[in-house]
Amino acid sequence: MSIDKSLFLYEGALYPDYLKRGNAARFIAPIAGQFCKGRGIDVGSGEWPYSDAYAVDMRTGGDAMSLPEGKWDYVFSSHCLEHLANPVAAIEHWKSRLREGGTLFLYLPHPDMVYWRPENCRKHLHQFLPSQVASMLQKLGFVDVIHSERDLAWSFSVVGFNGRMESL
Repeated sequence: MSIDKSLFLYEGALYPDYLKRGNAARFIAPIAGQFCKGRGIDVGSGEWPYSDAYAVDMRTGGDAMSLPEGKWDYVFSSHCLEHLANPVAAIEHWKSRLREGGTLFLYLPHPDMVYWRPENCRKHLHQFLPSQVASMLQKLGFVDVIHSERDLAWSFSVVGFNGRMESL
């Protein structure tokens, strides 16, 4: 079988080749821009930080559990939460850095992509379904939580607000 060079085969399933190049945030940035306005933090930015956000890059010594002091308008995180030993504690910490009405925007790998599951990608400590993350945010006190389903980047978004949502 001949496979188009824009695709790759993993355990019998076809995926877009762009997934192997990193920078998942580029796929969600236009949508994130609808929610992430003002002064923000990008947790797990890697070499591709979100917009004008303060970058916390764990590869270069940044710590997801030690964000800068102060109250921020948003916390954006793309493909980071699944790498953290305690995602609940991380979300609680991130929430503590959000102002009232501030936005938490998460972009996460969807478990439909077999390669990203923890048993195949050992860097991933967890796998989440969109509804599970939305429920977790609600239980941690976020309001007006919304989520997407899997997109063509084999990822999904969850957005929650710290207290009452201000008009976007």
